Amino acid sequence: MTKMKIAGTGSFLPELVVTNQMMTRIVDTSDEWITTRTGISERRLSSGEPTWFMAAEAARKALAEARLEPAQLDIIMVTTCTPDYYLPSAACIVQAELGAERAFCFDLNAACTGFVYALDMAARYLLDPQIHNILIVASENISKLVDYSDRSTCVLFGDGASAVVCSRGTDEDPSALLATKLGSEGRTGHVLVSRALKVRHPFLADGAVWPDRFGEHSDHTLTMEGQEVFKFAVRVLADSVLEAAAQAGVNLTELRYIIPHQANARIVEAAARRMKANPAQIISRIADFGNTSSASIPICLDELVRAGKLLRGEKVAICGFGAGLTYGAAIFIY
Repeated sequence: MTKMKIAGTGSFLPELVVTNQMMTRIVDTSDEWITTRTGISERRLSSGEPTWFMAAEAARKALAEARLEPAQLDIIMVTTCTPDYYLPSAACIVQAELGAERAFCFDLNAACTGFVYALDMAARYLLDPQIHNILIVASENISKLVDYSDRSTCVLFGDGASAVVCSRGTDEDPSALLATKLGSEGRTGHVLVSRALKVRHPFLADGAVWPDRFGEHSDHTLTMEGQEVFKFAVRVLADSVLEAAAQAGVNLTELRYIIPHQANARIVEAAARRMKANPAQIISRIADFGNTSSASIPICLDELVRAGKLLRGEKVAICGFGAGLTYGAAIFIY
């Protein structure tokens, strides 16, 4: 157990709402096809807002909720697989936007599992007596990676950002990170791929070709083997929560909520059945936001906090999975 308090949360969602009916104008699909297979009715897409901008907006809300000044931050982590620049990091841009000059900054890419990884990392940093306040921001412009001629993937994804401030806990405060279970299965990384830049320089010999690790990808657009992702997700979502609960000595009935990565309603439902969770514990907001990658879990968390549906002292499980393949779960007392 690590004495860690989630002191503030915040989110930013673009104003552009794209409904299933709007998707039918660009690909051969229907509202019924999308909703029955994914549970998604609409998603938010960027109207040009960059990843760093959404991150900074969510961060400001989280800091205000935590009643902290940017100068009080020791670390800024941004989880993203859709940065605006290779250099500098999104976290350094957020630092500049906030004026958080004391913080050291870095980005973390574990795809959709990024927020779970970052929460685990924050708890470990807070064991250092010199670290007191950590800002985690999950910000994703997944629309950058989507092939909008591929009906099997383009209907799934949305854009958005969310942030949490993690602060050192006190003995009087019940807040704590109780347990985490993180993992990766790189051997199946080929089922979810978006390629980066290829090697190109003036000294490259004509015809020099290095085989593509995951098959030939002509551009950066995302490709996915849906059935393989589905089977992986159901297994790891359920099993990672159960393993984290066992570590923490917590029965699932003690959890106020279980917040899974919002990828597909059928995945969430199947994972809930596998772990034998009460459906009332499961948070699902995919209908309105789609899959916002690493931002999906903290967006749900922020909604619960701001609606007064999550109270101090209540136990919560979060669980995610993503490209890599990566997965993870964490159980904490809010």
